[in-house]
Amino acid sequence: MNPVVLVVDDDCAISNLLSIILKSNGYTPITASNGSAALDILKSSPIPSLILTDYSMPVLNGCKLIENISLQRHLQHIPILLMTGSDINDLELPTTRSFKGIILKPFKITTLLETINFYIQENECKPSEYPA
Repeated sequence: MNPVVLVVDDDCAISNLLSIILKSNGYTPITASNGSAALDILKSSPIPSLILTDYSMPVLNGCKLIENISLQRHLQHIPILLMTGSDINDLELPTTRSFKGIILKPFKITTLLETINFYIQENECKPSEYPA
């Protein structure tokens, strides 16, 4: 089964582009338009191997999404990458252990895929600390 990647972005063009890139590289993308929608998806869909979320979104931004996920024991093991087009020095970044890093927009597809693959493989190699 292909690894599932949850893409959370309010920009439909970015979300669609990421879905195409992920699907053509052996991943199963699931999309959400904001952090609140992502939390709803996490209640009913398979647990993703990785979450790729935008920083700035309406309703619930990327940092708040990461904070919410960190409070749910069965989701704490999921690696999360934050995407932004902003200067990272201007951002308040999460401090949870599931937050793995930042993908700067515009991104290089090869770098994006290498980063996603790295964290998915790293997560799969770890013994499960949080059984479902």
